[in-house]
Amino acid sequence: MPPVHARRYARNHVWAELDGDSVLVGISARALDQLGEITDFVLRVQPGDELALGQCFAVLESAKAEIELFTPLSGAVVRVHEGLDLAPSTINDDCYGEGWMIAVRPPDLSEFTTLLDAEAYSELLKTAASCV
Repeated sequence: MPPVHARRYARNHVWAELDGDSVLVGISARALDQLGEITDFVLRVQPGDELALGQCFAVLESAKAEIELFTPLSGAVVRVHEGLDLAPSTINDDCYGEGWMIAVRPPDLSEFTTLLDAEAYSELLKTAASCV
C-alpha cells in the first residue's frame, strides 16, 4: 500500500491516490461503514472519457441505500476496474486496495492537492461524529 500521504479525500468520502501519472479513485471505509455490504456497482464512465470535477462516475447499491459517486478531480479516465460489477464485495473487502474503481489522468495536480490529507479527513470524521 502506498504511503498514506499519497492518498487524499473529498468531503463526499471518495478518495484519490497517486499512482504514477494517474490517480486512482475509490470510496472510503467511513462511507462503507454507513452503507454496509455493497450489492451492486455500476460504472458510468469508460477509458477515454473526460471527467469534470464533481461528475458522477459510478453508482453503488447496498441494502441500506443507492448512492452516486462523484469524482474528486477532473481529467481523462485511463482505466476502470473491470470486474467490480461481478464482485462488488471487493469494494468492502479492500476499499483502499483492490476496491479502487477508476484511474484518472488529471491535467495537473492542483485539484488533487486541494483534497483533504489523512489528518484533515480524520478531523472531518470526528466533527461529523460529534454532530450526531
